[in-house]
Amino acid sequence: MQRSRIGPFVLEECLDPRGSANVLRGLHVERKTAMAVKLLPPSLVNQAMGGNLFAADVKRLQKLVHPSIVRYLGGTIEDGQPYLALELVPGESLRDLMDRRGKIPWELAVEITDGICEALRHAHQHGFVHQRLTPSRVLLPEGGGVKLAGFDCAWGDRDEVLGLRSSMEVAPYLAPEVFRGKQSATLPPCDLFSLGVILYECLAGELPWSANTPSELIQARRAGPAPRIAPKVLDCPVWLDVLVAKLLEPKRADRLSSAEEAHRAIVSAMQKVAAGVGATQQALAGKSGVLRVGGDQKELRKLSKGFRRKHRDTSPFYERAWFLGVCLLLLVAGAAWTLRPADEDALFEGAKPYMDSESPVDWKRAEEQYIKPLLAQYPDTKYADEIQEFEDRYLVYRAQTRAKNNDRLGRPAESEAERLYTEAWDFEKRGDRITAWQRYEALATMFNKSDDEYDRAFAGLARQRISNLRSDPQDGKSQADFVRDQLAQSKSLIQEGDLYKARRILDGIVSSYKDNRELQPLVDQARVQIQNLTKD
Repeated sequence: MQRSRIGPFVLEECLDPRGSANVLRGLHVERKTAMAVKLLPPSLVNQAMGGNLFAADVKRLQKLVHPSIVRYLGGTIEDGQPYLALELVPGESLRDLMDRRGKIPWELAVEITDGICEALRHAHQHGFVHQRLTPSRVLLPEGGGVKLAGFDCAWGDRDEVLGLRSSMEVAPYLAPEVFRGKQSATLPPCDLFSLGVILYECLAGELPWSANTPSELIQARRAGPAPRIAPKVLDCPVWLDVLVAKLLEPKRADRLSSAEEAHRAIVSAMQKVAAGVGATQQALAGKSGVLRVGGDQKELRKLSKGFRRKHRDTSPFYERAWFLGVCLLLLVAGAAWTLRPADEDALFEGAKPYMDSESPVDWKRAEEQYIKPLLAQYPDTKYADEIQEFEDRYLVYRAQTRAKNNDRLGRPAESEAERLYTEAWDFEKRGDRITAWQRYEALATMFNKSDDEYDRAFAGLARQRISNLRSDPQDGKSQADFVRDQLAQSKSLIQEGDLYKARRILDGIVSSYKDNRELQPLVDQARVQIQNLTKD
């Protein structure tokens, strides 16, 4: 029988469209906040992941905090049923996206892969290895970006996923060392292999090794390496083909060793793409790196051997090796000329449409693909003023997003400027425009010339809010009038029986105005009402 409640949560609909009943939407009764509630196997009560107690492992998971990782908010055991409370992420999973669209354009696949790398890099640095990374555990929030889920999965299914017992929903993504239950399964490279399988499936619309059972999968992997992705995806860049191959190396020592290394390779390659540097030019220049294309020169040497004459050639000149060689060199030279690095104007023109967009996703693309390469090549660019204006706007957006996320998740502000902005915004949401205005002005004055860019961003946000308050005149009320209205509203709610909402209003009055001497009589009235509610 499906539970309808556990701990402080009322359990609602299942969050997994495939029918898995262990992750449900839960409403916290006291906080009136929606979260994801994950019901874990009862066997975990005596088989915690790393600590001696289930509670200790939950506390460890709560320390795994990163914008690209689903936040663990808590967990406990009730009547023998362990469960976790997690951040609720509106959106869909990567599996949903692939099921709906099939193949994914390589640009989008790389963007998602880089987001996964960022999350894995943070997790690995803090001692967490996922070990069960699949497309279903890569969430794509409605607001953009990536969030990884399932860092707890290695506890619950470790007895079911090894070797021939593996579910085929998980087995294709497991690194060989995880599949065979080796000690090295707890090291970061196993996550890099899973990432390679996911990236391959995104690009090709199919898994690298075809199999219907775990035993078939073992045989397919033993038969040979994963097929290269380039023949399956015609517009796949050479560097991406190499990246996928490096991630899918069966031997751990041959694989990319860290998420940081994979992230650097992606960023470097994308910057070269943005600057117009192609694989041919990189090979001719003799450049090397994680994704070096070493096969080009070998192939050219093989071709040149075929042009050596062993006897007098009586064929027409246009069929002779020297003529064909000259044509080949001309083609290579022409490609190198065409793919030369973009100049200052070209880079800025490429960034301009994304800078002018209203989408934060486009802003990030402008920053990563165009503006950073432009500033690296032309530090004294003539477009400095326009770029600075854009970067200020983008920074203000990031600061506002950070403040909203911290407030929504109950996390403390990361700076004094953020704390002041959050307080002012809270007053404005409650309708006390006068106090909000005062707080915004204080923030704008204090941090307008701060050395910290985020402090200046919050000062800019405060000026925006002041401008909005000025342009949206309402019936002006003093603070005392506002508090009286709040007291009257709380009394009406008490009469209607909505004690919870009334208590919230009264607590807000006391916490917000307890230090205001002029409003002390009204604050005392709020305290009296709270005492009466407590007695009742």
